Amino acid sequence: MKKIKLLTIPLLISFMVFLSSCKNESLTTTKGTVYTTIYPLYSITKLIAGQNITVEKLVKDGAEIHSFEPSSRDIAKITSAKAVIYLGLVDEWVKKPLEGTKVKIFRASEGIGFVDNDPHIWTSPRLLKKIARNIENFLTSLDPKNKSYYQENASKLIASLDKLDKEFSSVVKNSKRKEFLIAHPSFGYLARDYSLKQYSITGVNEEEEPSAQKMKEIVQLIKEKNIKYILVDPNENLPAVKTIAKDTGVKIVNIYGMGIVNSSQAKNETILSLMEKNLKAFEMVLK
Repeated sequence: MKKIKLLTIPLLISFMVFLSSCKNESLTTTKGTVYTTIYPLYSITKLIAGQNITVEKLVKDGAEIHSFEPSSRDIAKITSAKAVIYLGLVDEWVKKPLEGTKVKIFRASEGIGFVDNDPHIWTSPRLLKKIARNIENFLTSLDPKNKSYYQENASKLIASLDKLDKEFSSVVKNSKRKEFLIAHPSFGYLARDYSLKQYSITGVNEEEEPSAQKMKEIVQLIKEKNIKYILVDPNENLPAVKTIAKDTGVKIVNIYGMGIVNSSQAKNETILSLMEKNLKAFEMVLK
């Protein structure tokens, strides 16, 4: 019996050392992490940070950014992080728990003005370029030794956005229509930048359902403008859209506003690949 106890003590000590090392490793990882609030910022930051910085997002897959509320676990993560990147307007909740901490916090929308409380600035390639430069500069401030690495990644991203910008301009120029109908008004900035008119079924909140009067107005609009398509984010659950499509014969075309993303998109797509899909969608609805 004594022999067993003697053997147990070293094993117990080894196990405690193992737990301690795991705890320290986890703490180090958390301290080195840059958290972003929403998917668009997460995707942009990952593209620029590359392999140098661990990047995570707070708004969960499938969650709606306008109504998202962080859990106590989320708060614990960001208060022990290296830095937090937020957009502004839609995610101001992230600032309060970071007051009095050493965590660096950065607003990615610096130099960009919001219009009519609409946060969806990332859906315009032109504004997304500004966001990318802002994030590049912030990551460089966190890790100045790797400045050239972040500059290179950001330049590649911006080159892709320049290409998208030209392609959007070309699509609009060669299209007969200069207006589009969308379920959720998440492309107002894109519409402004490319001289288009956006008509929407809901308000800013993805979960909002239109009133009977609004439904009537949309049906009338479809008839007056001879609209053939309606843009809908497949992650939005809006029964009213299906009703309108059935009553009017308009076809539903997928668009990705990225206010809500599912787990597959978060894992397998980037903001660039989703914007390329959006380009094809606009090419269809504007013809």
